[in-house]
Amino acid sequence: MVGAVLALVAVAGAAALWLRTPSRYFTAAEVEHVATPVRRLELEYPQGREGIDYYGTLRMDVLIDEKGHVDRVDVIQSTVPQAFRDHAVQVFSTAVFEPAQRNGRPVKSVKKVEVKFAPPIGGLRS
Repeated sequence: MVGAVLALVAVAGAAALWLRTPSRYFTAAEVEHVATPVRRLELEYPQGREGIDYYGTLRMDVLIDEKGHVDRVDVIQSTVPQAFRDHAVQVFSTAVFEPAQRNGRPVKSVKKVEVKFAPPIGGLRS
């Protein structure tokens, strides 16, 4: 009987610890401070076939750990060519973030990102 009670206490303690240190990625609505890039992220308009102007949207989930490193980038939706997707995923994968905070502690989070591609604006010609 005592052994069963001790086992129950051990399981309850482990469950409480697990609840305090979640391994899941929190959404922006679940944190007090969302993850923010340490540096400005620069996306370049990838070179394509000459004379082709391309417009499109790329939606991604960027999964960021509690230290601000990117664990994974998932493309959710894309209307852009593969070169555009690859470039954006590479830029976000190597970015460093100030981690999200929940209850005053850094936590893992998912950042939803939408990138709209449009051709660079050329200079005015006379």
